[in-house]
Amino acid sequence: MRSALALELADAERLLAAAQAEARRDGSPVAAAVVDGGGRLLAFRRLDGASPAAAEAAIAKARMAALSGNDTAGQEAAINGEWPALLQLAGALGQPAAAMGGGIALRWRGELLGGLGVSGMTPQRDGQIAAAGAGALAPWPHLEAVSFSCADAEACAAFFCSHLGCRRLDAIEPGPGYAELIGLPGARLKLVRLALGRERLELLEVQELGPGQRPGRPFPPDSRSNDLWFQHICIVVRDLEQASAPLRQVIAEGRLQPISSAPQRLPDWNSAAAGIEAFKLHGPEGHCLELLQFPADKGDARWHGHDDTTSPDAAGLFLGIDHSAIGISDTERSCRFYDQLLGLRLGGDGVNEGPEQDGLDGLAGTRVRISGHRCPSGAGIECLDYRRPEGGRPLPSDLGPQDRAHGQLRLLVGDGPAQLEAIAALVETDGGRLLSPGVVTLSAAEAGELGFLAGLQVSDPDGHRLQLVVR
Repeated sequence: MRSALALELADAERLLAAAQAEARRDGSPVAAAVVDGGGRLLAFRRLDGASPAAAEAAIAKARMAALSGNDTAGQEAAINGEWPALLQLAGALGQPAAAMGGGIALRWRGELLGGLGVSGMTPQRDGQIAAAGAGALAPWPHLEAVSFSCADAEACAAFFCSHLGCRRLDAIEPGPGYAELIGLPGARLKLVRLALGRERLELLEVQELGPGQRPGRPFPPDSRSNDLWFQHICIVVRDLEQASAPLRQVIAEGRLQPISSAPQRLPDWNSAAAGIEAFKLHGPEGHCLELLQFPADKGDARWHGHDDTTSPDAAGLFLGIDHSAIGISDTERSCRFYDQLLGLRLGGDGVNEGPEQDGLDGLAGTRVRISGHRCPSGAGIECLDYRRPEGGRPLPSDLGPQDRAHGQLRLLVGDGPAQLEAIAALVETDGGRLLSPGVVTLSAAEAGELGFLAGLQVSDPDGHRLQLVVR
């Protein structure tokens, strides 16, 4: 027997208030509903101008999310893609339920509490409003920083600042607790910390290895987008042509290597990505980067100036980091790991293919399933499951923080070590691996410098490194 968490009326009203505030930023006439874990209505709001159909659909979306335990945007994408049989789910639930974007499963510390549904606009806009509401439930998980390992962190930082709009924050030398956490006990480390918009990028340099540790390795020279060590940061730009032109000139001079053949506009038939423009390249040490421009109907509201609390400076060309994308081999397995274990939410699930995707990824005959996993706010994690071409290689089993192919995602997952202990107990059950010697508690000095009290180093089912932390 165990006690179960449950939503209370005050929780539901707080979520609806946050959703309503987001809707009013652009006058979206929507209805919003919160249901409990059994799909029963807890609270409801209908803004002026919302139709009766929107009111019914909001409740149906909330019920679908709560009873299935999944966000409805992912279900809608799956129905339109490879899983049309999911259409039968609504009828099987025995009460009004709708698999259309705008429904979000509400979880707290890994436990499903209910659902929030929004209707009245496009499924994407409904989803943005619902996400703003769900974000009021808890401030985590939150992607605190993306980290790349570098041979020369200062030189890499100079490139990110001069060509990609980053701002240098500082450089620190973390102490022994951090070295133990990442798996290099006794090593002397340097972290150069950068900001891009409201996101953070950390460049790790191993200045001196600890006893018995091998030197770092560069990226394999024949690395491709479908190799599972692929990881990029997606940098949102206001104008792709203007942002990419200087980089394409450096590529033409032979000083950088491209991934994309040229900037690409994703085709109109691909409703989930239509109108997105993007260009991929390698940084000076081989790290993968993507510049992306969202059309008006795509992307978080903050990229279009609709979120007063997180929108970047309107005068900037480089706006921030939308997500870090990683190569994976099994979408369902990764969804269980990121959504059920770590508490992210599925924000989209679709398939990209065709000549535009070939040109973007530098591959031939590309077919890639893309699932986006979002935090309540800020950047997310995108999983790239390449169905074609085959032959993507796994991460090396002995990948270490001293290797250039080592990337790291730091996720804030709670407010105390108990959350880390709970994840540690389940990480291998959900396909991951525990890398650190249990939960590592930092000294007061290190905690003050790094911004977290304790951490747990794990890998996901495909070997990508995550640093889970609490404050």
